[in-house]
Amino acid sequence: MNFRTELLREHSARQTRRLTDYACAHPTALAEVLQLFWYGAPRERQLAADVLGWVGERRPKWLVPHLPGLLAAAQSGPDQHPAIRRAVARVLQFVPVPEEWQALAFDTCLALLRAPREPVAIRAYALTAAARLAGPYPELAAEVVLATENALATSASAALHSRATRELPKLRHLAREVLPG
Repeated sequence: MNFRTELLREHSARQTRRLTDYACAHPTALAEVLQLFWYGAPRERQLAADVLGWVGERRPKWLVPHLPGLLAAAQSGPDQHPAIRRAVARVLQFVPVPEEWQALAFDTCLALLRAPREPVAIRAYALTAAARLAGPYPELAAEVVLATENALATSASAALHSRATRELPKLRHLAREVLPG
C-alpha cells in the first residue's frame, strides 16, 4: 500500500479506520505515518495525526521510542494544525511514558489544558493524560485540579465538563493524600 496516496485519497472516518488497521498490522507503516506526521505537507500532517492518535490507543507501546518527537511536535508554533496537538494529547492518554519524559509530558498536557483557545478535544485529552501522569505523583494532582477548575470556569463545553466529572474525583483523592493531616 502506498500510505501517503491512500491518506490523501479520502478524508473520512472509514478511511482513517482502514489506515489505522493497516498501520497497527504493519509496523513499517507506522514509520510512514510518523514521517508524514513530522515532515509532510500541512494536509499530510493533519491526516497522519488522525491515524497516529488511533494507533496510540491501539498500540501505545509502539510509540514510546517516538515520545521526544511527539512532545516536540505538540510544542510547535501556533501555525500548525490543531490535529497535531490533538494527536499528541490523545496518545499521551495511553502511552507508557518513561520516567525521563514524564515531566515534559505532564507540562505539555498542563499547558494544553490551560490554553483557553485550544479546541475542546485537545483540552479534554490533555486533562485525562495529565491525570494519568499525576497518578504516581500525588503532589501533581493539585496542579491538575486547579488547571481543570480554571478550564471549566472558562469553557461551556459539555465534553470538557464530562471529562472533568470523571477525572476530578480521582485527582482530588490523590491531592488529599499529600496534604498534612
